[in-house]
Amino acid sequence: MDMKGKTRFININVSFMNKSLSVTESALLSLIKGLSKKKGYCFASNKAISDTLNISDRTLYRLLNKLEAQGFLERDTKSTGHYGKERKIRISPSANMTDYSI
Repeated sequence: MDMKGKTRFININVSFMNKSLSVTESALLSLIKGLSKKKGYCFASNKAISDTLNISDRTLYRLLNKLEAQGFLERDTKSTGHYGKERKIRISPSANMTDYSI
């Protein structure tokens, strides 16, 4: 089903509303956390994540690198032979801390 032109809603976890994070970064962390509930990690493809957030693949790549460098998330990637790579994205335990005041 084509999602172009349709409105998508993402619940942003208030614990990720951190003064050092942009709204897009907070939305990405919230999405990853939501997708991690069942297995403890997110295994969604870059395409699925970027389509959901309506951002480019390059922007997603930059956001993931920045959030990993800041300690908000951890990524584990391993080769699966001829079939490509398997990636697991986990929210760091320390990432749930809030310093956002309303």
